[in-house]
Amino acid sequence: MVATSVAPVSTDVRAILLDNARILRVRKGQIVLSVGLPANDVFLVLEGRLSVSLISPQGRETVLRSIGPDEIFGELAAIDGHVRSADVVAAEASRLALIPGATFLSLIETTPAIARWITQQLSQQVRYLTSKVFELSNMSVGSRLIAELLRLANEQPADDDSAIIARPPTQAELAARIGTNRETVTREMTLLTERGLIARKGRQIVVPSLERLVARLDAHAPSI
Repeated sequence: MVATSVAPVSTDVRAILLDNARILRVRKGQIVLSVGLPANDVFLVLEGRLSVSLISPQGRETVLRSIGPDEIFGELAAIDGHVRSADVVAAEASRLALIPGATFLSLIETTPAIARWITQQLSQQVRYLTSKVFELSNMSVGSRLIAELLRLANEQPADDDSAIIARPPTQAELAARIGTNRETVTREMTLLTERGLIARKGRQIVVPSLERLVARLDAHAPSI
């Protein structure tokens, strides 16, 4: 069971959102949303990538998901009127379209395409997070790492059985995504490399055979 990311916004919906947005740029490391704040703006990613996370009182970060071009965030506060439920930080320099919360709600109420899309978006997020909970609750660290690598590989599909993760997260970022520490990720990455399941090519991660990596995950999946 590998959680998949939410589907990007459609071309038609993207155009409607852009007609009601203003554009802003954020630098790498900039905090766009902070948990607990009462703002309700909604953001569409045009370029770049951002990370959605929570930080424990002890300072440990848990990455909930990564957001890339044509994906949206901030919609929960706009819909339910509550404070922000997570931090969103720019993982790289990004360009965003900001839609005011009131405008976004009006679009949901008056534009069937927007209403249909946001319903699908929220449903997909529930499925994605349900899969992530399953991984964290039932899989070993090694299996969680494989699941995350498969997720990253599937973002850049290849014609054959191989894949290249062109811009992989750092090992610290991978650790935050799968609920462990950097040292454990380093050890598990070394094991996968020794078994020929992944390889390094500069900063890239090469997956010689997705089928073999999936088989490795399936072999260690829990029986429920």
